[in-house]
This record gives sequence, structure tokens and C-alpha cells, in this order.
Amino acid sequence: MRRTLFIQLERLGDLIQTTPLLEDFRQSHPDHEIHLLMLEENRAAIADFQGVDHCHFLPQKWVGKLNRQIDQQRDQEHLPALTIINELGLPPFERLINLTHGALGCWLAERLSATGKEGGLLTVEGNWFWQGAWHAYLLAMPDFRQHNRFNLVDLYRGAGPGGPVDSCRRPYVYQAKSLPFAVPQGKLIALNPGASRDHRRWPADRFAKLAEQLAAQGFTPLLVGAPSDVATSNEVASHLDTVITDVCGKTSVPEMAALLARCELLISNDTGAIHIASAVGTRCVGLYGASAWFSETAPWGNGHLIIQSPLGSSMGSISLESVLATVTAALGEVEITTTGTESVWRTHLDADDPLGGIRYELLTATLSEEQQFIQHFRGAFGRILMGKNALSAEHPQCPSEADALAASQALMGMTALAQQALAQIQSEAPTAKEHIEALGKGLETGLEALIETAERLPHVAPPIYWLQWVLRTTPVSTLAELLALRVKECQRAALILETTVHLHQQA
Repeated sequence: MRRTLFIQLERLGDLIQTTPLLEDFRQSHPDHEIHLLMLEENRAAIADFQGVDHCHFLPQKWVGKLNRQIDQQRDQEHLPALTIINELGLPPFERLINLTHGALGCWLAERLSATGKEGGLLTVEGNWFWQGAWHAYLLAMPDFRQHNRFNLVDLYRGAGPGGPVDSCRRPYVYQAKSLPFAVPQGKLIALNPGASRDHRRWPADRFAKLAEQLAAQGFTPLLVGAPSDVATSNEVASHLDTVITDVCGKTSVPEMAALLARCELLISNDTGAIHIASAVGTRCVGLYGASAWFSETAPWGNGHLIIQSPLGSSMGSISLESVLATVTAALGEVEITTTGTESVWRTHLDADDPLGGIRYELLTATLSEEQQFIQHFRGAFGRILMGKNALSAEHPQCPSEADALAASQALMGMTALAQQALAQIQSEAPTAKEHIEALGKGLETGLEALIETAERLPHVAPPIYWLQWVLRTTPVSTLAELLALRVKECQRAALILETTVHLHQQA
């Protein structure tokens, strides 16, 4: 029996965002028995899910406690974690794909039996390694967040076969067959004012004003959310002049899914509810700001609208007028106008690169030349990291193209240095050691210069930072393996840059 284990010990939203990968993997590996290690608290969310054969569960309180303990003493064996391995009693696997960044998940991934492993691994020596090009991209992404155009769902999907997806496709969540309360009549619009942290919440008084405006337009607004959001929902209610239905904290995840499936629209901060709504096919207007960035965690599906305030800015910078205009557009397909510094993006599930998935369309402004160039990194990464041929660029036609081709040439030079050093290892010449040391210094100097270039010219940064993380976190045991890694990955980074230029020239 061929078996694959996926480890996903993150929150509900992350689990829902993992389901497209599991479905892709099921389709491309019909002979594999698929196992999933996940949080006990998320069990109900994927009831009846056909993408997995066997689920294994850990309580969230155990995971949180062991994450802290292991992170503080990474080179220790941790008896409670060893006990978990024994109690799980998992069989050997052909593949193990760890989608968890927490210490316990990486600790387990290193110690569970599998022929091939991807994602984070925490070794017995306390070293943290990451295997897989898309996993390295996810690590590098904070260094170039505003230039990233990959949704987390699609980064997860990179661990599978990838490929274009149907525009009607969506993630999975189980829907309850009934609800524990009567659903109000009318055209329902759900408002989810909660979020994991205070600074990621749109102000409660504006949610209240939005609810009143929607009611005046003939819609039936209702407040929804998890039990942890009740205080926030009560704050919204305190600003209302009229009473609206409030079911915050009164639904399980399957019941929330069933309720949202009956709604015309969900208006929500970046939190689990928005992924539940996308999974049941309900359109979303997402409110993103502070530390939330739309391209990473927008709802995965077709036709959702995301209002993004500048990264790092207060959620209060999103105006009520802009939200109302976006909601009106979502319900009636009219033109969107904003009153502040927000941008509005629409999701399209039609990316045509080899990875496929979500493409983002800016609705409220025109992209600058540099922004247009940056958009093509998605197609270039998707092409090269999925193993397709690179595309050749012509003579540069703008400064962004010239900078990218210069960086690409520098990377090809580093590739040549690594190849020369690798050849010297096989040489019996008496000066081989000195040559290898000199070439190694050249490689380090070249990488340092490229990092400085990325800091100075952020429009060429994504492949350079990706390369830095690949070289930093991929496990190697010999000098020959290290040099072979540099040959492969410096060349791939160079090809990503050149392919980006080609795509920009053909646009």
C-alpha cells in the first residue's frame, strides 16, 4: 500500500485552504492512501470529505503547549511528543508533506517514517530545515509581501500536481443539514466583525452603520462569528439604533457553513469565516489591512472582492463609503469608487500558468509600469517551479526589464562559479582546494551583492529572496551536495527573472 501523510496543525482557515491540494493529490495519485494529521477541534469541518482516507487528530491545547516547549529547547527529545508518536501509531509513508510551520509539526515530520519529505523538519540537533521550492517561497514571502500574487491555497497546491482549475471550483467545508435557530426572511447579508487580533478588525461602529445602511436598502443584515467573537459582536450591537439578528457564537463550523450558504454576501475581516463562505459558494467582500495582505489569504474562488488598506495602516483607514460602494458593486456589478487610500481587487480563478489558481484584478486604479512588471512574477514562478521550460527575453524595453536581466545574468555567473567548484571536487589537481575556496568566496560575494540589489530594487527581489531561503534552509550533508544545490537554484532564480521579462514583453 502506497501512503502519503499531510500534516496540517494550523487553524480552521488554514485547514479549509488545504482542501484543494488534497483534492488535487487524490486525483493525481489514485493509488495512494491519503492520511491527514490535524487539530481535533477542526474535525467537524471536513466530515464526509473525499480527499482523505484517514484523519488523525491532536487537541489544540497539546499542540500549542508543545509548540512552545519544543521551540524553547529544539535539541531535546520531549517525552510528551514522543508519546504522541506512539499513540498515533502511524504506518510508514511513501511521502510526507508538512504544511505546518509550528515546532511540533516540524518535530513530528522529522521523526515519522517516510521515504520522501517536504516542508518543515526540526532535526534531533535542533536545526530547522525546509524541503520543497514552494515551501521555501512561503518562507521568503514576508520579504516581498507586496510583490506576491500567490494565494496561500495555490502555494499549498504547489506540493501537488498543480494546473489550471475550473472557475466554479472552491475549497471544502462540511455543511450542517439543519440550524439550531430560525433564519430570518429576506435577502441575507452576513457581517463578521471578529478577527484573531484587535488590530485586524474594522471598527465596530462602522459595522453598525453598514448594517443600518443595508437594512435601509431592503437587505437583512445579520451578525455572525465564532464564540471568541461574541464581545466584538456585542460592541457592534451597542452602536445600532435598531435590533438586527445576532447569531455570533451560536453556530458550529458546519452550521456556520449552512447559514452562510443561504446568504447573498459575507462582509468580513480576514478570518476563518471568509474561507467558510468561499467554500460554500457565497461571495465575499473582504476587509484587509494592518498585517493582513489580500493576495496571501483572500477567499479562494471566483468573483470575491477585497478592500485592501495600505499594509501596516489602521483598519480604520477603510472608509464606510468605500465598503458600501464595494458591497453595491458585489451585489449589482456596478463600477467601484473608493474615498481613501484603499484599493479594491477582484479574484478570478483562471490563472493560466502551470500552477493555476487565483489571479487578482485591480479595480480602483491603474497599475504603474513597475507594478505591471511585478504582476508577471506569478506566471514566471509558476512556470519554473512546476518544471516547465523557461521563456527567453528580448532586449530590455524599460528599466524594470533591464534590472531583472542584469540580476539574471549575475545569477547565471554564480551558477557557473558553482559548476566550476563542483568540477574541482572531482579533480585530483594539487591546487583544487585553493580553487574551491576562491570560488566559494566568489559565490558568497555574489549572493551578498544580489541581496543588496533586492533591497535597493524591490521589483527584482522575489526570486533573489526565494533563492536566499532555499540555500539557507535546504538540508545538505556534503560540499558536493551544497554546490549542486547552488547550481540548480541559482539557475532557477535566473530563469524566473528572464521569464518574468518575457511575460512582461508579451503582455
